[in-house]
Amino acid sequence: MYTLTPDEDFIIDLHPNYSNVAIAAGFSGHGFKFSSAVGQALSQLILSGQYDIDLSPFSLNRFTKHDEKGIY
Repeated sequence: MYTLTPDEDFIIDLHPNYSNVAIAAGFSGHGFKFSSAVGQALSQLILSGQYDIDLSPFSLNRFTKHDEKGIY
C-alpha cells in the first residue's frame, strides 16, 4: 500500500484530542530516507512534548480549513 497526504508531506504531530498519542504517517515513496530524523523527533515529542527541529510543516492542523470567522 502506498500512502501520501494530500500535500504529499509527512504528518508528525500529537493527536489533537489525545496528547498521549503521537502520529507519524504519509512516508510512502521516500520516507525511509528520513527514518532516523523522524525517530529522533518522535522520541523527543513523546518524552518531553518539545523537539529540536521545527515540525510545524508536518502538523495535522495544516489540513484544517481557516476563514475570517475561525477554524472549521
